[in-house]
Amino acid sequence: MTLTILGREDRLRHLLPEAAELRITGFQSPAEDEKESSLSLDGLVGLGSPQIWVVRVDDDSLLGFGMYPGDRLVVDRSARCTPDCYVVVGLDGECQYRVRLLTEDADGRLVLKAAHPFAAPINLELEELVEIFGMVRWVISYVGR
Repeated sequence: MTLTILGREDRLRHLLPEAAELRITGFQSPAEDEKESSLSLDGLVGLGSPQIWVVRVDDDSLLGFGMYPGDRLVVDRSARCTPDCYVVVGLDGECQYRVRLLTEDADGRLVLKAAHPFAAPINLELEELVEIFGMVRWVISYVGR
């Protein structure tokens, strides 16, 4: 199926005579009150704000989280991280950052889980050298796979 977006004049030309007679004239339609503005991706995710950072997934280590190489992660450094959210963390004072799932274990302690099931969770109450950089708010998928 192919679609062609018609301009206003083209649309009016295709109206049935009965439908043309039903058009409201003289007053603004109440539907205009609910008219949406155009979609702005930078406005939607907050790009330009100092606390918003965009990072790129470079390898396939996050496939377990559904994040693929080339995807962009929109990270909010000011967000309050809560269980069941993805966070960008620095571990053991390294300069490299990683994405982990912040969750609770069976005892209610906060832990960081890796995308690979064989990696041991990191207990935040016991680990001293964990820096939480920010929370992943959005994943923008790269479609050029």
